[in-house]
Amino acid sequence: MLKLMGSVMIFGACAALGLSARQGLRRRVTAADAMLLALHLMSGEISGRRTPVPEIVGQLAESENRIIRTVFGHLRRRLREENGLSLGYLWRSSLRDCREQVGLGQPECEILSEAAAWLGRYDAAEQVAGLEQIARRLAAARDTAAGELQNKGNLYRTCGIALGILVVLVLI
Repeated sequence: MLKLMGSVMIFGACAALGLSARQGLRRRVTAADAMLLALHLMSGEISGRRTPVPEIVGQLAESENRIIRTVFGHLRRRLREENGLSLGYLWRSSLRDCREQVGLGQPECEILSEAAAWLGRYDAAEQVAGLEQIARRLAAARDTAAGELQNKGNLYRTCGIALGILVVLVLI
């Protein structure tokens, strides 16, 4: 009886690991989609209305999208509290602080961190060009994660379940 209970627990743990890996990939794709939307909104505000970046951050902090609201809410709070630091530094540190919470992968976070070089410049055209370049690179990273989800997502789940079954068969 004890072997059977142990086998069931190991099977469940292996299946959960596979499903967790798949869910992590799904969160990365969702977070990248949200940040792409935010970058496009920022580009539009900078080029069309010439809105200053701190005001754009405030608008995005009120977004209905949970991921955008979390990242830009954190950035807005840091802008208020630490107004002596550069916008680029606060952008990078906010992304680093929120990365796990919103589900951004390391590659996506590194790409987004490079946007700090473009934010807050005096020339709006330079800002927009830089943000569009970052958006293209982020879209490519998002597509890579989506491809992994498509190819490896089911594999993770299946391998987790198969490993669990194998352990159960060996133990019984």
